[in-house]
Amino acid sequence: MPIKPYLLLITLLHPAIAICSTENQPPTNAWRTDIDVLQQQLEARHINLYHKISQQELTRQLAQVKTELPKWSQAELRVQLMRVIKQIGDGHTQFAYWGGEHHCYPFELRMFGDELRLVGIERQYQALLGATLVAIDDMPIKQLQALITPILQGVENSYSEQQRLVETIRVAEVLQGLRISKNLQQAKFTFKLSDGKSQSIHLNSLAADQFAKRELVSLKLSRPAHFIRHKISNKSIDLLLNQNSRTAYLDFHHYPGFLEMKGFADDLVSLLREEKIRNVIIDLRNNGGGDFFVGLHLAWAFIMVDNLNWRDGMYVLTGRKTFSAAMSNAAQYRQLLNAKLVGEPTGANPIGYQDADTFRLPNSGWKVMYSKRLYRFQDKPGVAVEPDVFIPLEWNSYKSGEDNQLSWILNDINRK
Repeated sequence: MPIKPYLLLITLLHPAIAICSTENQPPTNAWRTDIDVLQQQLEARHINLYHKISQQELTRQLAQVKTELPKWSQAELRVQLMRVIKQIGDGHTQFAYWGGEHHCYPFELRMFGDELRLVGIERQYQALLGATLVAIDDMPIKQLQALITPILQGVENSYSEQQRLVETIRVAEVLQGLRISKNLQQAKFTFKLSDGKSQSIHLNSLAADQFAKRELVSLKLSRPAHFIRHKISNKSIDLLLNQNSRTAYLDFHHYPGFLEMKGFADDLVSLLREEKIRNVIIDLRNNGGGDFFVGLHLAWAFIMVDNLNWRDGMYVLTGRKTFSAAMSNAAQYRQLLNAKLVGEPTGANPIGYQDADTFRLPNSGWKVMYSKRLYRFQDKPGVAVEPDVFIPLEWNSYKSGEDNQLSWILNDINRK
């Protein structure tokens, strides 16, 4: 059987690794059944499964995976299925690493230009904050990116691709499945420091639930100066007020349930009226999505307040992590609230397939996500909701904790 081009590339990049791995092989017959169910369920549930890849091509690629099952390890099989499902072509249809048990290395990255900057790490390595990741287990980062990009899930444009890259690059199963790392327990990460020197560290992976609880030392953007957090804030929305400029800043980072949003919105209406608030900033830069109808109820709260500056006092901050419902609400807030969008383009496409649901494969228990609806949140074709004022997050500001995107809005308010 001829060697596939991507396997040849992996071997050339990492010649110490053989073509076939016999470790932790998956149960072949069970996975053959699961792969059949995978296609059957996607065909039955997805609104338009073959909008980009043909049925014949998807069937051919899945059949090839089934044929080659004996040579894949568990991690390698996951990567192969991620590669195939990525070609369906919408960000809400995913065979993602988070669909089952996985492990992460304890650090956080953000891409500035073409550099992967370390913005979070365990305390013992905090001196490395701001350094650039240049290799993992001695594989140069550019070569690693060429391997990992074709399997990234939840991608709808180049902006969400950057976000998914920094999330996926720290997953132990992905690194092993791509034959970058030899095991799931430990990997070597090499960073370039500000003085040009390199430093390597070995990190141990953590189970996903442990990783979620691990507190890292991080570079963080400062809260806006002279703003005070209000008591109606909740776990999903932080509300800060500046009474001098009569400005409300809402860090809308997660979606609450509808009843929780209703209670928050009712309190918000009263507060905005009592404080005679004129300007509103809604920050969706770190919001990965939820139920956009919940976000519409927040819009209702603002519409009930006549004292707001409806001509030019409403702002929405967007970025590469503004995905799914957050992207939808950003587009809707522009229409419903006459809001000015500031920052970077959204990570999601305003015309595309979303409203995700899931099913589990019968043998592996793997959770698969698929799109149920087709939405059009703008008339003009495009791959993202573009901001009215494009302002990239600058590294020199970020490393100092300065939020240059939010600062632009605050300066704009002060000029008025």
